[in-house]
This record gives sequence, C-alpha cells and structure tokens, in this order.
Amino acid sequence: MIKRLQFARAGLVAIVLILLACSPQAIAREVLGTSETVTPTARATGVARAITETVTSAPSATRIIAGTDTPTPGATATSGATPTRPPALQLRTDLPALALSDFPRPANDNGRCFHFLTRGYYSPRDFEIQIARLKGLQARWVLALYADENQLRLAAREFKAAGIVPVWRKTLRAHQRYSGWGRDIAILNEIGLPPYFQLYNEPEVEEEWDGNAINREQWIANFVQAARDVYNAGGYPGLQVLDDEWLLAVIQEIKARQGERMFGRMFFVPHPYGANHPPSWSEDEIGVLGFRFAARVLQTEIGFVPPFIAGEGGWKFHADEDKRYPVIDDPVHAKYHVELFNWFLTGKLSDGAALPDYLFAFCPWLLAGETESAAWYDSFEGNR
Repeated sequence: MIKRLQFARAGLVAIVLILLACSPQAIAREVLGTSETVTPTARATGVARAITETVTSAPSATRIIAGTDTPTPGATATSGATPTRPPALQLRTDLPALALSDFPRPANDNGRCFHFLTRGYYSPRDFEIQIARLKGLQARWVLALYADENQLRLAAREFKAAGIVPVWRKTLRAHQRYSGWGRDIAILNEIGLPPYFQLYNEPEVEEEWDGNAINREQWIANFVQAARDVYNAGGYPGLQVLDDEWLLAVIQEIKARQGERMFGRMFFVPHPYGANHPPSWSEDEIGVLGFRFAARVLQTEIGFVPPFIAGEGGWKFHADEDKRYPVIDDPVHAKYHVELFNWFLTGKLSDGAALPDYLFAFCPWLLAGETESAAWYDSFEGNR
C-alpha cells in the first residue's frame, strides 16, 4: 500500500513538472530571463570639455548595431539566428567625391573665421554692425546659426554681398529632426553660396537634449538621415562631435548602411578650445591643436581626412584651468589669437608642424554677445 502511494505521488509530481515545462510563461522566463527591460549604457568623455553622461539605447523593433558594440567574449551565436542588416542609404550616384582642392573656398582665403552670434534670428542692425566688424577683422568665413528659411535667406544675402562664406548651423537639438534641407540648399544655390551645413552640435552634452536622456543611437539615426538629405540635395554635410567614440560610432553606422559615398563630400567641425594652454600645446586634446586627434581617427576609419572647419574654439577670456600657465587676460588673448591666425599666413602651426591642407578655417567663439564673457564685442567683460 505504501509503495502504491509513493508511486502515485511520484506520478503526480511528474505530471506537474510536465505541465510547468509546457507553460508559455515558464518558457518565456527561461529564454528571456526574469528582467523585463535591459537598458545598455555607455560613458562619453568630451574632447573640448569634461563630459560624463549616461547614454541609453532607444527601443527599436530591429536592433541596429552601433559602432561600439562588441561580442561578449566566449559567446556563441544562437543556432539559426540571422543578423539583421541595416537598410542601405539611398544616395545619388551622380555626385563625384571631392578632393580638398575641389571644395569651394572664399576669394583671398586666409582661414580667418568667427562664430557669428548665439541666436538664429537677426535684425538689419545686426548685419550693419557685425558684418562691418567681420570685415575689419578681415574674416573670410563665418559660422552662422539660422532659425528658419527666412532667416537663412536674409543672412545669406548679407554675407554674399560682404564676400564672406558661411558655414550654416540650423538651430536643432540632438533629438530633433528636420525636413527642410533640400529647400535650404536651393535658397543658397539661388543666392550663389556654397551649401556648407553643420548638422547638429555637441550631441554628447546635456544641453543639447532639452532634459531628455542623452541617447547616442537616436542622434546617430538623426544625423545619418540629415546627412543623406543634404548630400542628395547637393550640399556638404558637416559632422560635429566632441568625443572620438561618438565619431567612430557614426562612421561605422554610415559604413553599415553602405553610405561611404557621403564621406567624399563631407566636412568635419572640431571645437578645439585652448583652455589657458599656449598655442603650441600638444600634450593632449585640450588645446587649439586638439583637432589633430579627430583627424587621426578619420584617416584610420575612412582612409583620408576631409575638410576641417573649426566652428568653435580658441581661448575664452579669463580662462585659467591650468595653473601652470597664465590666465587669459587681454594681452594673452590677443597674442594667442594672432599666433593662431598666422598659421594660415605662414603655413606652419605653433609647434612647428606644417599647416594641414585639410584645415580650411578656424572660427573662435564668439564674435559678439552681451551675455558671453568670451565674446570679442559687446560682452559684459568689455571688447577684446
């Protein structure tokens, strides 16, 4: 009798185990684990400033492999799994890759540029005052923001009349998309200016996300779409990042989507701030020669260095981060910037190296701004 009861209990246990094994919930927990969501994070270190941010991956039905993804050591592929290939970018095939000498440049180019103002809306008075200042500084380039197509058209006519070539930056945050690139390029073609467009600005920093979490994959998707649209409309897409890991990730995404054709008409926008280091500083990237770090990455990854136009940089007034060197007061500010602009006249950098042929222009921050201590004009700190 006892043996029969034991056999009966054993049979019941076996039935229960079989039922549990067939339960969809049990199978799901076994395959997927008990955690509902796993959010990968990454850490970015900025080139021109210290940045520590958490980067979250955007949820996606089809995972796009980012440039920093690496296989887990010892991991084996699931039998029968097929990697999803990201869709190829639809690009024009009639646009030739450009040599550095093919990119348009201003007449009597001297590499001298300034970041114009901090806003994308302008008044006639702005141009009356600020373009006169640009001419007085013998600037041939300018980096200018624009809020909409009306401001773009207004500013483009003023810069064209002054003989100044602008690099344009639409006022977009890193999480936003824009559909008007083709129209904006048509405006510039009509006015007779080259369509240089910096697409987004410092996507690694919190200020560019309006309180949203920094999301590298989202920004890469936004940038690639914008670069495709600018390229297909005949423009020059400008890439701007501070961190080499972000640079690698976006390059690898373009390659994964078979978009290498864009590299031949793309330019790069470094932000080489000098802190209070002298112009010859080359120990790390915190100096006006820091653009060379990104140049090495590009040479390695795409086989050449595209045009560089430094959209911000130089020395901010009163900078004193490195206590081994003097504070950036008026005499030092003037001396260092004169030496920087002389690179383009002498053909030599401050450390004695030859001026790279890819360095087209350097635009210190900032021409004018009432609330900006670094502004050369109209600052509450006075004029430089």
